[in-house]
Amino acid sequence: MAGDQPAVPVENPRQVSAYNYPASYGPRSPTFSRAALVYLPGQEILFISGTASIVGHQTVHPGDVAGQCEESLANVAAVLAAASAASRGVTYRLETLCYRVYVRHVEDFPVIRDILLARLGAAVEIVYLQADICRSDLLIEIEAMASQALGNC
Repeated sequence: MAGDQPAVPVENPRQVSAYNYPASYGPRSPTFSRAALVYLPGQEILFISGTASIVGHQTVHPGDVAGQCEESLANVAAVLAAASAASRGVTYRLETLCYRVYVRHVEDFPVIRDILLARLGAAVEIVYLQADICRSDLLIEIEAMASQALGNC
């Protein structure tokens, strides 16, 4: 995405910034923010990067897909609170996002679907994909986005 206004990075207070990851994750720290706000004329867009069951910089709930799904949602909620604080008047909520959910093992799909349905409701747009995820111990990763109209911008 290109534009004349830079995106505003949004971090998750529950997680270490990717820029500050320990050297055990690789020779160079990853260079991404947990989310970004983009301001366009009359519109604000929130992009949430792949969000998983990580607290600090460590995976939590290894081997527990339900626990990882709930922790991932807790991380998305934390990013939403930070994005809402940086917003130009929009309050973001879990049920107002569009989601892309990456599932490592297809047999975990029903558990993940049922948790997200219970937490987000049936009207939320969710696309599920079976895919590898950045860490071998992660079973689910969630990306999301929202677009909101702003008045008088």
